[in-house]
Amino acid sequence: MPRALILEEVEHRIGDAGCERLLLAPISRHFAPGRCHVVNGPPGVGKTTLLAILSLALRPSSGAVLWGEERVSDYSIAQTAAWRRDHLGLVSQTRQMVEVMSVREHIRLAATLRGQPEAEAEGLAILGMLGLGTRLAACPAELTGGEKQRVAIAQALCTQPPILLADEPTAALDHANAQAVADALHRYAAERDAVVICVSHDPVMMAAADDLLVLEPA
Repeated sequence: MPRALILEEVEHRIGDAGCERLLLAPISRHFAPGRCHVVNGPPGVGKTTLLAILSLALRPSSGAVLWGEERVSDYSIAQTAAWRRDHLGLVSQTRQMVEVMSVREHIRLAATLRGQPEAEAEGLAILGMLGLGTRLAACPAELTGGEKQRVAIAQALCTQPPILLADEPTAALDHANAQAVADALHRYAAERDAVVICVSHDPVMMAAADDLLVLEPA
C-alpha cells in the first residue's frame, strides 16, 4: 500500500558564531502519495534544508520524518543508505554527469546501481517524452544545461522510486520543456502512487501541483 512521507514538528537550527540560527521553522506536513507537491517561498526560509531533511541527508534538530508509520529519521547510517537506495529518486540543481559517458550510458548506470537493468528501457522512453530521444549518444560537453536537467529527471524516474524529490526541476528550461517536465512529474505521481515533492518558483511547475506549500520566514 502506498505510504505518505510525513514531517512531525520538524525544525532545524545550526550554531553560527556562538549563536543558534534557525534554518527551518517548525513544520508538520503530510505529503500524500499519488500527488505532486510543490514547495515555494522566499530565499532563506529553508526550502533546500527541507529537501535535505526529507531525503535523510540531514537529521533535523528536533521532530521526526516518517515513511508511513516508520520513523525513518531515527535510522542508523546503514539503514538510511538502504532506505535512500530503495525508495528515493533525487533531482538536484547541480546536474552532475560523468564527462566520458553518453546520455544512454547515464540511464544505464542509474538502472544498474539500483539493480534494475530493465529500467534502462523506461529511462529511454522518458527521455523521448522529454524531447531527448535523438540525444542518446551525446556526452555532457555537448548538452545544454536544460538538456542535462532533463537527463537527471529521466535518471531519477526510470527506476520508479516511490519518492521523488526535485530542487528547481524546471529552472534551466524554456516554457515548452518546463511544461513537459511538469506534466511528466504530475503524471508520474498519479500513475505510480508516488510522493513527488519539488522546490520551485516556476509558475508552470506550481500550476501542475496538486498541493502547494509556501514556507514563510520565521
